[in-house]
Amino acid sequence: MTIELPDGLRSRPAQTADAQAIYELIAACELADDGVVEVDEHDITVGFGRYGFDPTRDSVLVLEGDDQVAWAEPYRWRGEANVRPSHRGRGIGAALLAWIERRATELGYAEVGQTKTDADTAARELFGANGYEPSWTSWMIRIRLDEPPPPPEAPPGIAIRAYRASDARDGHRVMDAAFTEWEGRDPETYEVWAPQVIAHPAFRPELSPLAFDGDEIVGVVISFDYPELGEGWIQQLATRATHRRRGIARVLLRTSFGWFYEAGRRVAGVATDSRTGALGLYEKVGMHVERQYTRYAKHLNP
Repeated sequence: MTIELPDGLRSRPAQTADAQAIYELIAACELADDGVVEVDEHDITVGFGRYGFDPTRDSVLVLEGDDQVAWAEPYRWRGEANVRPSHRGRGIGAALLAWIERRATELGYAEVGQTKTDADTAARELFGANGYEPSWTSWMIRIRLDEPPPPPEAPPGIAIRAYRASDARDGHRVMDAAFTEWEGRDPETYEVWAPQVIAHPAFRPELSPLAFDGDEIVGVVISFDYPELGEGWIQQLATRATHRRRGIARVLLRTSFGWFYEAGRRVAGVATDSRTGALGLYEKVGMHVERQYTRYAKHLNP
């Protein structure tokens, strides 16, 4: 699929060998916009192995000479695109947006959206000028773990233990059932979920507590670990609908904090959005919002 670019630029599909360059590009954009880098290089390498993702058709790199200056991809209902700060204002972002929409339409998506930091006001203007509307708000949330967290007490009848490999499919079912309650969230099969989550190099089963009622999984935390940053990350958290409002999610979070601390991590983080209704939960266990993001969405014509 062709992409209209300013003079002096060319495009090609991404390859696995481009992962490091894509990571460095995204990191440069995050540093310019927010003053901090959140992306992990493994996020990029794992992305090439996603179920149904064909980089030869579902990705594009923009180059000036041999230097990568932008990239984009659509996957499921999400679009991703970044333009190097030194090359913004030249129409590259608009060209990538049009390319994402065309490819998403080919793939049969009814909608496509991108999430951007609220610090990127140029992105907000670009989306608004191209028919996108804000659909939900996301937050990056963290807590300092400067001292051992008090051990949590599980509700009566609930047992907590670490994730095991045999828990994969049952744990996924609990999470997917919870996540599909959100507006605009379609079911995600195990084959889509597993390569992005439990196959991620940062996943740590020993830091991922599960809640059981008898033999039934009723709550799940999937934890990633970033020892080089001293941070434990709550990648996913879900409680079975039949077991909510019993304090299980709070116990799972506080258990995670304790396990992170024992592993030498002094920060715990999580990302959530306004569809989940979970912001209050995270604040109740002592976490604080660091940054805010907005998802911009557009309905596509078939």
